[in-house]
Amino acid sequence: MESTVNERLKAVRTALKLSQRDFSKGIFLKQSSLARIEQGKTTVNERIIELACSKFGVSKAYLKDGKGKMFTTNPPDVKLDHLNRIFNELNGLFQDYLIIQAKELLRVQQKQDD
Repeated sequence: MESTVNERLKAVRTALKLSQRDFSKGIFLKQSSLARIEQGKTTVNERIIELACSKFGVSKAYLKDGKGKMFTTNPPDVKLDHLNRIFNELNGLFQDYLIIQAKELLRVQQKQDD
C-alpha cells in the first residue's frame, strides 16, 4: 500500500490512466509541480487534496490517510470526459459530423460482433 499522500496521489493518477499532464490540468497544477509531488520533493497541500477529490471522485480518507477505498464512487469515465471536451470545442457542423461518424463506427462494430 502507498504510504505517503504523494504516493497515493500518484496511485490515483495511475488508476485513472492519466498522464501527469492531463491529471495536473484537472487539479490546476503545472505538470512539473505534479512531477515534484510524485517524486516526494513537494508536499501535497489541502487545496490539491480537495481538487483531486472533487474532480476525480477520490476518497479524502484514502488520499490523506490511506484508509478505505480509493474512489468514493466509480472512477470518472476519463475517456468520455475527454471526448466531451473535444466535442464542446467543435462548431455545430463538426459536432454533427462527429455524431454521424460515431453512429457509423457503432454500426460497423455491431456488424463485426454478429
